[in-house]
Amino acid sequence: MTDTEYAVVDVGSNSLRLMQGLFRDGAWRFYPKRMATTRLAKGLAETGRLWPDGIANSLAVMEEWNRELQGIPVCAVATSAVREAKDGQAFLAEVRWRFGWQCRVVSGAEEGALSFCGATSSVKDDRLVAVLDIGGGSTETTLGKNGHVTWSHSYPLGAVRLTGSETIGPEDINVMRQRCDRAWLRQPAKPEILIGVGGTLTSLAAIDAAMEVYDPQRVEGYVLQKDDVSRHLRRLVAMSDDDRRRVPGLMPQRRTIILAGLVIAESYMEHYGINEITVSEQDLLEGVFYKQAFYDACRIYQP
Repeated sequence: MTDTEYAVVDVGSNSLRLMQGLFRDGAWRFYPKRMATTRLAKGLAETGRLWPDGIANSLAVMEEWNRELQGIPVCAVATSAVREAKDGQAFLAEVRWRFGWQCRVVSGAEEGALSFCGATSSVKDDRLVAVLDIGGGSTETTLGKNGHVTWSHSYPLGAVRLTGSETIGPEDINVMRQRCDRAWLRQPAKPEILIGVGGTLTSLAAIDAAMEVYDPQRVEGYVLQKDDVSRHLRRLVAMSDDDRRRVPGLMPQRRTIILAGLVIAESYMEHYGINEITVSEQDLLEGVFYKQAFYDACRIYQP
C-alpha cells in the first residue's frame, strides 16, 4: 500500500469522530481528529432504538464531512449503540445510501482489539499492558503484550448508559459504583501498565492539567494516580451543573456523563489494585489504520 489515503468515522454512543490517514513510505501519517457530539444512544435503554434527534444530528455532521471527503474512501465503524439498537442496521443502511461509505458494526471483542492496537502502538517493550476503553455505551478491557491481545472483555458499562438524568447526586454515584463493582471479571494477570482511552479519560487529563484549550500532545501519555481519579470525581459531583460548565478542560457537552465515566475508571482501578493510569490519545481510530481494517471501503461507490 503506497500513497493511499483513507478516512475513518467512529460512530459512537455519544459522539462521532473522524480521522484521515495517509500511507506513504511505509508509515501512516494522520490528520488531527475531529469530533461532534450527537448522543445517538440517548434513551436507548428505555426504547431499544437510537435517539431520533441523535440520528438527525449524526446525518447532518456526516453530510458536512462527506462534502470534504470527496474522492477519499471512507470506512464508518459503529460500536455499542448501533450494535444494540433495533434500528442500528437501518441507520447504517441510510448512511451507506446517502454517502456511499463502507459501514460496519464491530463486536465488543474487535472494538477492544482495535483500541488495544492503537493505544499500545507506542509501547516498545514486552510489559503486560491493559487497555481500559471507556465509551458511551460500553467499556472494553484488553490485556496483552508486544501488540498481541491475550484476553479481553466488553462490559455493558458506559458513560452515557449509566447516566440516567442530567442531575446526578452522591446516591446516584453509589448506585453506579455498585453496578460497576459487580461487573468485573477475573483477569488472568495483573498488568504492568494500564493505558486509558476514551473521552472520559482524555477529558480528565485536560481537567487535571487545567487546560483552557485542549492539547492532544499534552494529553498523550499523561499519567494519573487512582487518587487523582477519585479526587476529581468527588469534586465534580459536588459542583452544580453551571459550575461544571466553567471547569477548565471539561467540554460543556461532557459535563454530566463524565461522572459515570469516572466511576467506571475508579471502580476498575480499585477492583484490580491498579494505582496509576496512562492516558492515550491513540485508540480505535488508529487501530483501524494500523490493522488496515477498512474492508472494502476502497471499492465503495463515492457519489
